[in-house]
Amino acid sequence: MAQSLDHQQFDKSQVAPDGGYGSRNDLDHEATSAKDPRHIRPLLLVLSLPKRMSPLLFSGHRGPIYSLVNASGSGLFYSGSGDGLVVKWEIARADNGSSLVDVGQAIFALALLPDHGILVVGTEGGNLHVVDVQEGSEVQLLKVHVRGLYRILVLPDERIVCAGGDGSISIWSHTNRRLELQRQIPLAESKLRDLAVSPDGQHLAVACGDGTIRILDTQLFNELFTLRVNTVNDPAVIGATDETQIGIGALAYHPNKPVLVSGGKDGYLRTWQMSTSYAPLLDFAAHKGSIYGIAFNADGTRCATASRDKSAKVWDAATFAPLMRLDRGVGGHTHSVNAVLWCGHRLITGSDDRRVMGWETQ
Repeated sequence: MAQSLDHQQFDKSQVAPDGGYGSRNDLDHEATSAKDPRHIRPLLLVLSLPKRMSPLLFSGHRGPIYSLVNASGSGLFYSGSGDGLVVKWEIARADNGSSLVDVGQAIFALALLPDHGILVVGTEGGNLHVVDVQEGSEVQLLKVHVRGLYRILVLPDERIVCAGGDGSISIWSHTNRRLELQRQIPLAESKLRDLAVSPDGQHLAVACGDGTIRILDTQLFNELFTLRVNTVNDPAVIGATDETQIGIGALAYHPNKPVLVSGGKDGYLRTWQMSTSYAPLLDFAAHKGSIYGIAFNADGTRCATASRDKSAKVWDAATFAPLMRLDRGVGGHTHSVNAVLWCGHRLITGSDDRRVMGWETQ
């Protein structure tokens, strides 16, 4: 039996088939009742009576979309695709994307340094491209990792961290729009899929394909904690044994609570309490396939997830009660959803179906 986010026990029998709860104590110790219709009725309406929606459609890529990042300015964002293109989009003009650069390889990761006018692009071959966003030109090409770069993260002090398919992270400083390698640190024999930095900037969480989450300090990058995700004969995981380790595909720190959220290849969301040495809190089946992305909105009231099961979902960030399921049944994607991004109050999703969609969530 797992713990809820406020350390109260909950019954896994309350988990809905697609990962929602009939009732849940929230992060602020405010109890709810499973018999209270105020909490049950909205859940049933969302899950049982989906209505077709009309998302904005941003089309033009010739390959899957693997990465999304906000651009400078309101309502602007970039997408990175398997076709090697970075495209800039405007919410108000969804049919008019502009190609920024073609790096010649599938793009797995994007990170923007808006004050310096550069976009850092990571590819399937491990290349790191530095692009001038005003000129749309490449100013530097670097190669340290021997396999794909799955995540690029900008730390609060503007150092850049990359997570590689070779099991290592690389840390970079930058001067005059040029990056310089500070360190490369091997962490695992498996791929490193995601990175997240804590709200106070002190901890870096690294998602590893071997079923661990490594927590490092952001000054010397010493390992502080190693979190292990194991399944205990869960029938939802085919072939699972007591020792089966679940690869981690996505990470995000809660912006308002001392909680780390992880998404696994088993489709489960798991939460970890920072103040108790990252003790596990709760886990639940959020998706029917691997979770590829987790993103909180600006005010920390909503959390979005992307999954291989061809859906994106929106959750109440205080309770993780489900609010929206965005799939083919409501006009969504037809293939794996690989990335989620909040652009104002809209949720942007990118998919293997070569399309980017913008969803109204208010």
